[in-house]
Amino acid sequence: MIRKSFASLRADIERELKSLDRLVTEAQELLSGIQSPPSSRDIRAAGSILHDFYTGAEKIFQRIAVEVDGGLPTGHDWHAQLLLRMSAPVGEVRPPVVSEELGEALSEYLRFRHLFRHVYGFRLRWDRCQELLADLPDIHARLRRELENFKTFLRSLETTGGVP
Repeated sequence: MIRKSFASLRADIERELKSLDRLVTEAQELLSGIQSPPSSRDIRAAGSILHDFYTGAEKIFQRIAVEVDGGLPTGHDWHAQLLLRMSAPVGEVRPPVVSEELGEALSEYLRFRHLFRHVYGFRLRWDRCQELLADLPDIHARLRRELENFKTFLRSLETTGGVP
């Protein structure tokens, strides 16, 4: 059987995770420095960090979909379908990339990103941004842990000749 190398995919996942690490640090710095009430710039900055976080996670999911699953979902709701696909096994190809619980938590960030892209920044609600920012370190730690497990799975494919 032909052995496929997933080294570049693993490296890309790690590179994105490091960028997500930086976003979490930015989120914590922002939260610790905000005065009450937050300024519109603080709220916009929070929105940008949350937008970037989900975008980075989705970049990882897109690469996995293309490199491992054989392609991206299609249709108007492909972003939501991609996240759902990542929390489910794909036949004999791979196990879930993330748990259903983490997928559900990430769906909140996906919904926020959609909102962020389609409303004026002055319409963002601080209470929602604050809640998502406060949860970000935990969500990120879970995402990192589950993606580390997935990278281990990819390594095992290389050593077993692609048989899960």
